[in-house]
Amino acid sequence: MAKIDDSVKKKVPELRFSGFTDDWEERKLGELGSVAMNRRIFKDQTSENEEVPFFKIGTFGSKPDAFISRELFDEYKLKYPYPEIGDILISASGSIGRTVVYQGEDEYFQDSNIVWLKHDDRLDNKFLKQFYSIVKWQGLEGSTIKRLYNKNILDTDISIPSTIEQQKIGSFFKQLDNTIALHQRKLDLLKEQKKGFLQKMFPKNGAKVPELRFEGFADDWEERKLGDEFKKVSERNDGSFG
Repeated sequence: MAKIDDSVKKKVPELRFSGFTDDWEERKLGELGSVAMNRRIFKDQTSENEEVPFFKIGTFGSKPDAFISRELFDEYKLKYPYPEIGDILISASGSIGRTVVYQGEDEYFQDSNIVWLKHDDRLDNKFLKQFYSIVKWQGLEGSTIKRLYNKNILDTDISIPSTIEQQKIGSFFKQLDNTIALHQRKLDLLKEQKKGFLQKMFPKNGAKVPELRFEGFADDWEERKLGDEFKKVSERNDGSFG
């Protein structure tokens, strides 16, 4: 990557990949696409044991608690807007701006609460996903409004380079996200391992020894009150820790 000379006043980022020198274009998202959403699903069209997951805003990005029939899904997918693989779904209420990349699974999403930008080939989805992570939605900053309307999305400014540079930037950050996710999984595993060790390396209620301990130690553990031990330490130090 090459750092841009501060003296060069261009519409470009401070840091970019070498070989790219053109200015970025300033656009509105509405110039590049339109807001799309799935057809409305009513409560009586859902159940807990149908075939196709139906994600509401409360289950967006996690596990569904409602489902629709295969027949209804096939009909609505054919007749009404439906995301393409790689499209970035956005939460438009609740925790505004959360994103999920549509991976091509058979699933349906709550209309108006979960939307996506249906755009042309001037935008790369990997680049767009990273933009969503830093976006300032038009009309929402400093507002108490808890909803992202279509107008907020379409009026939002975005600066874009060529699609080739977008792809390079998007791939770079995707690799970083994958690395972060890998380390997060390792961290979660270590936390679970620690929890397991804590349960096994401290005696359970009523036990004199822990279930698991280091080799060479066999004596019973003594039970004490923390207050008693604190009092002993205080007496040894004449009531002063200075």
